[in-house]
Amino acid sequence: MNLFFRRFWLYLTTLFTSKNEPLLQEHSRRFRVWLTDQDMFLHMTNSRYLSFSDLARLNLLMRTGLHKQLHKHGWSLQICAQTRTITRMLKAPQSFSATCEIMGWTDQYLAFRHQFRRGEKIHAEVNTVMRIDGADEGQVAVAALLDAAKRNGPAPELPKMFSNLIQQANVAKALNE
Repeated sequence: MNLFFRRFWLYLTTLFTSKNEPLLQEHSRRFRVWLTDQDMFLHMTNSRYLSFSDLARLNLLMRTGLHKQLHKHGWSLQICAQTRTITRMLKAPQSFSATCEIMGWTDQYLAFRHQFRRGEKIHAEVNTVMRIDGADEGQVAVAALLDAAKRNGPAPELPKMFSNLIQQANVAKALNE
């Protein structure tokens, strides 16, 4: 039930927006900190930043048409590595923008940057590296998703931080095999 109503509202309102927005553009969504988002110190609890990152990423996937292709092929995105940095805490009833941007990709991984902003100030940032898993075929190449969505093109150069996260994901994967 974590953020169920916000997710439902996101689905509902995204039905009436463009489904073919640019892939490498920042996508933003406004939210408000509710009393139920706060911890005992009366600021947004740390786990909510990750939950709002999920919503911001879903917004991007729906607006770019990638969500439709993931669903059509029975693929899912799996988080492989993630960092979170909080510089300013959000409190109820503050409104904020949760943005998501695809920073690049490799053969196996998609890299996303999420930022939480009030005005021009960045309050937090979550960086996520994900892989695509298929129900039957195991890990799916990022190129397959981009081809299915007709989003072919060269991958932008990944910032070093994402290269490091991918390296950590590969080490963790090797340890679990």
